[in-house]
Amino acid sequence: MNNFPFTSQRYNQGSVLDRICDAFNSGYKYIILEAPTGFGKSPVAIAVALTLGSSYICTSTKDLQTQYSRDFPYLKAAKGKNNFPCLVKEDFIKNNSYQCGICISDNANECYHTTVEYGPCMTNESFQEGGCKYRSFLKDYKISNKGTKAEHVFIDEDTKNYYVKEYSQWLHLLNLKEKTIWKPCEYFNQLNMALTSSHSIFNYSIFLALLPNKKSLPERELLVLDEGHLLETEIVKFRGLTISKRRWKRYIHDFKIIDYGYDNIQNWIDFLIEVETKLLSLTGNSSLAESLAIERKVKYNYRRGKIPPKEGNKNKRNKNNNRNKIVSASELFESDEDIEQKYADDDSITRKSAASLGEELSVDALRDIERLTRTINNIVSNQKNWIVSDIKKENYEVVKVELKPLDVSSFCKSVFEKCSKTLIMSATILDHKVFCRNVGLNPVQVKFIQIPSDFPLEHRSIIPLNVAYLNYDNLQSDEVKLALAKTVDNLMTIHKNDKGIIHTTSYEQLNFIKGNLSQTNARRLLVTDPEIQRDDVIFEHSSSSAKSTVLISPSLHTGLDLKDELSRFQIIIKVPYPNKSDRWTNAKRNIDTGWYYWQTALKLIQAYGRSVRSKDD
Repeated sequence: MNNFPFTSQRYNQGSVLDRICDAFNSGYKYIILEAPTGFGKSPVAIAVALTLGSSYICTSTKDLQTQYSRDFPYLKAAKGKNNFPCLVKEDFIKNNSYQCGICISDNANECYHTTVEYGPCMTNESFQEGGCKYRSFLKDYKISNKGTKAEHVFIDEDTKNYYVKEYSQWLHLLNLKEKTIWKPCEYFNQLNMALTSSHSIFNYSIFLALLPNKKSLPERELLVLDEGHLLETEIVKFRGLTISKRRWKRYIHDFKIIDYGYDNIQNWIDFLIEVETKLLSLTGNSSLAESLAIERKVKYNYRRGKIPPKEGNKNKRNKNNNRNKIVSASELFESDEDIEQKYADDDSITRKSAASLGEELSVDALRDIERLTRTINNIVSNQKNWIVSDIKKENYEVVKVELKPLDVSSFCKSVFEKCSKTLIMSATILDHKVFCRNVGLNPVQVKFIQIPSDFPLEHRSIIPLNVAYLNYDNLQSDEVKLALAKTVDNLMTIHKNDKGIIHTTSYEQLNFIKGNLSQTNARRLLVTDPEIQRDDVIFEHSSSSAKSTVLISPSLHTGLDLKDELSRFQIIIKVPYPNKSDRWTNAKRNIDTGWYYWQTALKLIQAYGRSVRSKDD
């Protein structure tokens, strides 16, 4: 209790902390905490982290990272390169000498390549390692009051003076009319502070990206997975692969995607290897392609064009020789580290790529090919675990193909092994056995702590209107859709002076409802769109306090706080069953129907929780 970050505790926080400590002391390595909105899971996690001495905390969004580090200043956030301006490029912009290698316009304000992600240190040999004098290094960061709320991470004055001296002698500055005083690159500074501090907060994407590098991400005592129900989704997003003709034609001008259909994973693997080989060859790195082919043969028993025989094959000797080897989770993790090292350590790869493609484009190419190499290795290690989830065509020509893993448990293992203990937190775990099954945990070895909501039931009642039986066929009927639109129109009229939210299950459904409302109610709608920034729509809703605006969207069931007057009513058009026409979803459903219904309940409860945010709401 001494490590609780606030002066007072909310109801149940103390008893939950006792239960967590008892579970860890009893030998549990994994704890799942399901606690409702408003409970205060974050301070509970921080109290456990401070008690154990060191931690990594993962959450789903950059906004939540910012919120954590604002509430707990000793918690250092690490965000991705695209969140920070490149100071070298800013120098060129200030001196009117900036020119992007990709963008047509000379206007820097219209350029999307001015962040650290596209900085010269990514591809230009003279700016790499110590070549960029803005960059600071992990070894130079010190720490005081380690492990306490007063912890401070800093660069000492002597080291700072050394950086300033090196900066003053930098040739890059000679051609600049406007010079600035030294300051550390914002990206590397915040990353080094996060890696030096005892307690760090990441979003899932950057944590998963850093995971293979054991040196930069050493083991700590506690791993906190906030919004833990999203772990499977985040890993599928990180591990999955999309090959887009539009994107890859920038590197390979005659690039084409051959349609091998949904069931021929072997031919798709060969296609991916062909793409990998071609890009490496075009950038003068053919030797790496040869090295990868040898490694796959040795490690995974994989050779291009060799299709594993069917089980009924009588030639057992041939069968054993050609069958692909399924590798363990630890081997997958080592493979990721090997790939990262292979692309990071060989300077000629970045140098040759930059020479043939240009600096900015080579950044995209290197990132894409490293991901491609990793995915190929993941697939050949266990072909049955991968599915061609989508093939998009335009004018009978394939323009995009997506591949995803079905079972992420082998990938989760490397996440769970990063720390001695793991605390998984969410308001919506629901069925912890289904959750554990999907991320590779044994429920018997996991302590599940569930806290009921203390929000009054009368404040959060669900009123089923039973307008129609809304299966797929009925939703194609104009009569049914008109009945839905009329019901929505009536409810909006009843709440004509209130803000609210309408949850649809598709944009098609959204557009039909919008097109069949009264003009008065249609004008109140604020619509999310894939082409519009979600934050802009939410800001308009929350800032126009005098207007009775109503959000309508198929994608606002998470990460939205519509407390009090921001939503006095909400409409859920139908139970949000996952789309069975999506091949990945349907394959998961066929493997485990419990997963399918768990996902349905998860989304329903998440949507339901957007508007009732406290006991008094």
